[in-house]
Amino acid sequence: MTATGVQAQDLFRLKALSQPVAANDRFYFVENHMDQASDGYRADLNSVDRAGHQQVVATTGPLNVQPAVTADTVFYAAKVDDAGAQLYAVPVTGGDAVAIATPGEAVDTVIAAADGQSVYFKTTATTERPKLPSPEAFPQPRHVERLINKADGYGWLPLHVTYRLRRYVPASGVVEEIFQRASDFTLTSVSADGGLVTYLHDDDPADDQNFAHGAYCYDVTQGTETDLTVSLQHGLFADATLSPDGNTVALVGSDGQFDSQTVANLYFADRATGKLTNLTADLEADCTSEFAADWTQQPGGKLVRWLDDQQVAFTAAYHAHSQLYVGSVAGYQLVDDQAHEIVDFDVIDAGHVLLAVSAQTRPSELQVVDVAQKEAQAIYNPNAAYEESHQYAQPQHFDYQAADGQALEGWYLPAQTAAKKTPVLLYVHGGPHANYGETFFYEFQVHASLGYGVVFVNPRGSTSYGQDFENAVNEHYGEGDYTDVMSGLDAALAQFPELDADRQYIAGGSYGGFMTLWTIGHNHRFAAAVAQRPVTNWISLYGTSDIGFFFNPRELGPDLFDKDGVATFWQRSPLAYAPQVTTPIRLLHGEWDMRCPVTQSEEYFTAVKKAGVDADFIRYPQSFHGVSRAGLPSLKMRRILDMDEWFTAHPTRQA
Repeated sequence: MTATGVQAQDLFRLKALSQPVAANDRFYFVENHMDQASDGYRADLNSVDRAGHQQVVATTGPLNVQPAVTADTVFYAAKVDDAGAQLYAVPVTGGDAVAIATPGEAVDTVIAAADGQSVYFKTTATTERPKLPSPEAFPQPRHVERLINKADGYGWLPLHVTYRLRRYVPASGVVEEIFQRASDFTLTSVSADGGLVTYLHDDDPADDQNFAHGAYCYDVTQGTETDLTVSLQHGLFADATLSPDGNTVALVGSDGQFDSQTVANLYFADRATGKLTNLTADLEADCTSEFAADWTQQPGGKLVRWLDDQQVAFTAAYHAHSQLYVGSVAGYQLVDDQAHEIVDFDVIDAGHVLLAVSAQTRPSELQVVDVAQKEAQAIYNPNAAYEESHQYAQPQHFDYQAADGQALEGWYLPAQTAAKKTPVLLYVHGGPHANYGETFFYEFQVHASLGYGVVFVNPRGSTSYGQDFENAVNEHYGEGDYTDVMSGLDAALAQFPELDADRQYIAGGSYGGFMTLWTIGHNHRFAAAVAQRPVTNWISLYGTSDIGFFFNPRELGPDLFDKDGVATFWQRSPLAYAPQVTTPIRLLHGEWDMRCPVTQSEEYFTAVKKAGVDADFIRYPQSFHGVSRAGLPSLKMRRILDMDEWFTAHPTRQA
């Protein structure tokens, strides 16, 4: 049988793994896929042993996530109908799942104490509906009182909501309320005996202009809370995990010096003294990461776990791939440096770590890493059968320099065609504080199968290359980042002669959409362009985006209402250069987008269409900003075909 490339409809065949848990000599995990019939997402709980023998754990509802495993039971959250997810329990030996119901409350995090005597979970309760448009027959007016009042991917934030920390006691079957609050928090760990929990929340939830996000420890017996990061006034933390003896909390986060784009470190917090120690101040890698890709589903979010009372395993991003480290107060060592993304991980024992990974030519895989030997063993590949009859396009890495000498890196995904010359598609990532890298990208594989040579690079502003590189785009949008992208394309054209210089295309989403429009406003080398959910006008974005009022000043320098604010915002807006555009442009935008509202594309489309540019505009219904990542599967697939249609209709650059 001749192997074929990844087709658009293979979105419904490929699978992704996340949330691995090592327990009872087995590896439990969430196996994710998309369902064509319902146009939705599915997540089942499965397990394998070291030999790869599988066992289905739970298929209670469309989404079964957050596995927490004790000696005899698997606890998890399952969403069965339109109501919120509930806590369920199923024997590890198999059998019927039993609901542990909390009516009117949605469960989103489940963690079992190591002794198995208690299971903690967080719930959210509100009667307000977030989606657009409102589905009620007799809708009520929505009051907006907070500066932060909406969130892309969710909708309008509720004014009246209760967040609870609950504990289920298996021995008695009792569900207890530990505390309830009006502000959100993220449950991150539970002590071995169940007496302590850690979580993250805003340091001042009432102040929408204070973005400090700290780590806290709660003593369940005493009913007292300790601020573990009180010494960092602007700290931004992403994980907190109690040691097995409960004496130390391992933290991942930053001091917030550069706001949300501050490179994160690993800290130890001593519970008795409150002392906070940065263990990775000299590490060049970033202990958090944001890969620009489209295949990760239902990630667990854990960034640090304990091997024993002294040592932790933690992940980091370095030059576009994940790394696994083992560290203690004595230092740290690199134990896994493969060309992949570590999506999630768990500790098996003091000498072994379980990874859920993704690579450019391996969508998902479970691996076991031997810490001492620094070797990885593949355990389970959910796409093995698919790969018997399909061939992924093989990426080629290349290094290059920008005009000013800045060292940069990129990738070329060759077209899967016998043609001697192939069109080249330059794809720009969003963020801008994210990075392309060694992880599976379904969309790129489909473009390669359709006959495009895909070029993607990490311009300055990207993550995983250190603080200075990440900061370099701030107050310089459309400068070095623009030349980095163009230099990357030139380097690929020079190095890979099969790429056709007469058929150059450019595309990108969000910041990548900004760069696409910025580019066609400053040169005319492309045969056609597709800008997805772009920023086109920083002035109007300021008050309409869910992040505009703080993101714009962070990235551009002044606030809109500062002396030079309007002039700076306009100078950096692609809309200002619309009269110079001659490149055929298609705009793609979700109608529910709250990050870059659909009006951004409306403004730009009006300007170029009025000027006579060959342009059109596709609006995707029921779609937030993340339509290409977490949107309706049918529209994720449709998007790619809409891009191919536009490029095919414009085979050569206009004179």
